[in-house]
Amino acid sequence: MDQKKLYGRWYFWEEFVGYPMIIYYWLKGEKIQKLLEKRVEIAKQKSSQLILNEKMKNEFLIEYEKLDNFFSFHFKDIDTSRNHNFEEKIQYCLNQYKKESTSLISSSNLMKLHSNFLSGAETTLFLYFALESKTKRDMRLSDIMIGENSSKIFIAFLKGKKFIDENNNLLVDQKSSFIRIHRLLKDNHIINPDFQDTTVIEAMENEYNTNFDKGTFSRAVTVKPNDFEESIYQELYKLFNIRN
Repeated sequence: MDQKKLYGRWYFWEEFVGYPMIIYYWLKGEKIQKLLEKRVEIAKQKSSQLILNEKMKNEFLIEYEKLDNFFSFHFKDIDTSRNHNFEEKIQYCLNQYKKESTSLISSSNLMKLHSNFLSGAETTLFLYFALESKTKRDMRLSDIMIGENSSKIFIAFLKGKKFIDENNNLLVDQKSSFIRIHRLLKDNHIINPDFQDTTVIEAMENEYNTNFDKGTFSRAVTVKPNDFEESIYQELYKLFNIRN
């Protein structure tokens, strides 16, 4: 994460304020783990009181993707893992905090990190729990495509081309070509460009009942399309009225 964004400008007088606060937390303050647990519970409680409609869900998803604080930076990375439960993801973020804090020699920066980590956790987890409990995070193409019928039009196109079957299961072996088709739509704002690749991958996995790992996705979008793909692109330009 950008260190300037995390710590801001340094002022020497902040050190005189920082040291007493550090001593207080050492002697009487609660440990960071206990404070984080409280923030987790606050986020859960706030999110449980929400009634999330479709409009709010889409707004929350975009807001969640745009989060940029110390906690969200690490939590969103580990959240893509299917091999970790929620408690392990929280512990991972806590470990990253401890690693960062041990490298600091400035008392003011340590206090900024402390505050940023806890407030960022509450903000991030509030959105996470709201989306998790109300939508089960079952992201689909309709959640990430712009236009009321865009996803239906695109799904019909893919079925017509025999890319997917009647149940939306992926039929083609070349996932890279399939990924590049979706990147074309994102580059041309048919898929909302505000969503990160991890969100696009999640929607594709749910929609097509298959796995698209992040490495394959990243490599695929850097490869030049072949003649067959170019012909598909031309059809999509006409289908969605994209200026080529």
